[in-house]
Amino acid sequence: MAAGDAIPLHLYLCPLNLPGLSGEQQARLLDTLPVDEQLKVTRYRMASAREKGLLVRCYLRALLSQAHGLLNQSQLSQSQLYADLNGAIAPSEWCFDYLDKGKPVLAEPFFARSQLVFNLSHSGDYMLLAIAQAPQLELGVDIERLRVNTNIHAILNHYFTHQERDALLALPSARQRQRFFDLWALKESYIKAKGMGLALSLKSFYFELSDSEQRTMNFKGLDARQARLEQVARLFLVEEDSKHEASEQESPGEQQTQPAAGWHSMLGQLDDEYRFALSLSSVKPIDWRCELVDPQTLFAD
Repeated sequence: MAAGDAIPLHLYLCPLNLPGLSGEQQARLLDTLPVDEQLKVTRYRMASAREKGLLVRCYLRALLSQAHGLLNQSQLSQSQLYADLNGAIAPSEWCFDYLDKGKPVLAEPFFARSQLVFNLSHSGDYMLLAIAQAPQLELGVDIERLRVNTNIHAILNHYFTHQERDALLALPSARQRQRFFDLWALKESYIKAKGMGLALSLKSFYFELSDSEQRTMNFKGLDARQARLEQVARLFLVEEDSKHEASEQESPGEQQTQPAAGWHSMLGQLDDEYRFALSLSSVKPIDWRCELVDPQTLFAD
């Protein structure tokens, strides 16, 4: 497949812990949001939650505008008519809708104008945002912070398939908690891509990870010592009939499973504390464009 057939996908890692962010700067950012979003931000009781809520909304708007400009740059030069229809969209202009299960999407006029799909997740000190210009793409991301107090074994039995559970428990105990959050991030990314929420059973699919399939993922703006580890994950579906008929006591071998055709899934690790996952539906290769976002992007004119 030609390189031009690859789907450009912008993956932004955005810092949320900004101790130098002044009250004046926060007020400036708040003024850029529509009234309904301002109200959502100011409803948070804790100052730290208000700040993160504000940053998440402002990063999303700023980076949608940035990605829209980059993805359309070559197209805009082809015709002035196309430029008039698909020209720059300011961060404050974007409007959003929500699917039945709560997945945020662009409001129809902005989707028609930009053809952008996006998904975001935030945890602890980071927000992860994926943006692509591919109207039919199902796209989901998740970022997870490892929590030492989570009872992973109780969750394993209720929400993980036997394939995931058995593979995790076969690891040395020191690695099991890390692998739990790896798999949880992957499962969240797929559910978010499908946009079905908990209507999609976490036991209706599973992931396999191979330690032999690893390569470096570099985020623009990070030096080589901070390159991120990526693992390719294989997604499998549990067939509907066996999923509903099987009981807890039945042999795992009675389940019918099949590889999920046309899906890309990957797992990245920022460090021992943070990992992120992305799932998207495409038979085309992905042209990854990864960037650690400078918070000053929020204040660009």
